[in-house]
Amino acid sequence: MEEKTDLLLFLNQRPVLSRSLQYSLKILEMSNLDLVEHVEEKLQENPFLTREYASSTHSELVENIAHKRQLKDEVMEQLSFLHLSDREREITWALIHNLSGNIYLDAEMLRDISREKNVDQLELLKIVNKLRKTSLSSLFSFNLQDKLKTFLENSGKYNENYGKLIGNIDLVFSDDWSTLKRRCHLSDAALSQMMSTMSGAFLSLDCFSEECAFSPPVDLVVETRTKNNLEISVDEESIPPVRFNAFLHAESAKKCRSRADKKYVKENATSAELLIKSLNHRNSTLLKVAQEVVSRQKDFFICNDQHLTPISSKSVADALFLHDSTIHRTISNKRISTPRGIFEFKALLPRKINSISEEVSDYALKGYIKELIGQEPKNNPYSDNDIVNFAHSRGINISRRTVAKYRAGLDIPNSSDRVRIYKFNNYVRE
Repeated sequence: MEEKTDLLLFLNQRPVLSRSLQYSLKILEMSNLDLVEHVEEKLQENPFLTREYASSTHSELVENIAHKRQLKDEVMEQLSFLHLSDREREITWALIHNLSGNIYLDAEMLRDISREKNVDQLELLKIVNKLRKTSLSSLFSFNLQDKLKTFLENSGKYNENYGKLIGNIDLVFSDDWSTLKRRCHLSDAALSQMMSTMSGAFLSLDCFSEECAFSPPVDLVVETRTKNNLEISVDEESIPPVRFNAFLHAESAKKCRSRADKKYVKENATSAELLIKSLNHRNSTLLKVAQEVVSRQKDFFICNDQHLTPISSKSVADALFLHDSTIHRTISNKRISTPRGIFEFKALLPRKINSISEEVSDYALKGYIKELIGQEPKNNPYSDNDIVNFAHSRGINISRRTVAKYRAGLDIPNSSDRVRIYKFNNYVRE
């Protein structure tokens, strides 16, 4: 049998992003906080990048830098001695941004961060244990008992008696004081004093705050100039202004003799120009998207009784002749300061919730859940199923799982924990 060998040729076309475009998209996705670190790093590495100072006095410059760096330094000083890698630092910020300092870490939050950052659960827990060695440890408690113990350890009051009390904390919430005193060998006066000391941890749980304990600087600012006119600007003050040092580049190019020197000068010149171009592209794209989104949400900022209108990222992309992925990169990791408060930029593009009577956004639903829980009877808080029934009565089709997700996003404990908090606070007041 005769053997035959055939040669087959295939032609395949696929879009490939250039290195400059990949870098530009990376810069676009960065928040101001991440961008400051990146620019500072480039200023140290690249000789052709120069910091451009504004025409202000030295005292004003020092005062401005101190004011803008205060929040970042407060966090960084506590984490610096841990020698975190870039990857660990990224995950650390994800953890801090998902916490208000009021509620302990739960399994669902850890799973979400694990999926979002593509990090193994074991690696995530190792990072959490590192963070628990700092003064931020109270933010990273795994359960109620753990938070109480950490609170007392940080205040230097934890001892064996407090350990017994925390171990039998369920008796506090069941009002079984006689059993509690017998198991912990405590008198009425000692128990009352210890409960009063622990009330600080419970007061923090009772805040139900939406704000993060450590909030990064904003990326966009919306201001009301006139009654019906909103002005939008990119907050560029926190990012070090840089320029290309053309004189140094020209002098260096003249003195190059070897091929390696010429390559070094060329690569750094290209890198410097690309950074400046990418920064300008980021700011122009960010401003363009913000103007489109804010114009659609104008009633929300001008009329305080209005809710956010559901907006899809695709509709914004179509209006600006951009790709949908560009919109997602633009709104991710960004914060915007508005007359109604500081928001995550992506929160201004809420999803539409199935509703019979009206168009309801997920932001409006979160506000409804928070308002409902704020008015609940303290001795019988609403369960997630109760909230579902209230929502259905208003024509909003929502599941219990979605209610639980939004409630957790508002840092509001479940009904069982709220009962415990209300009982504990009542006991302390008495």
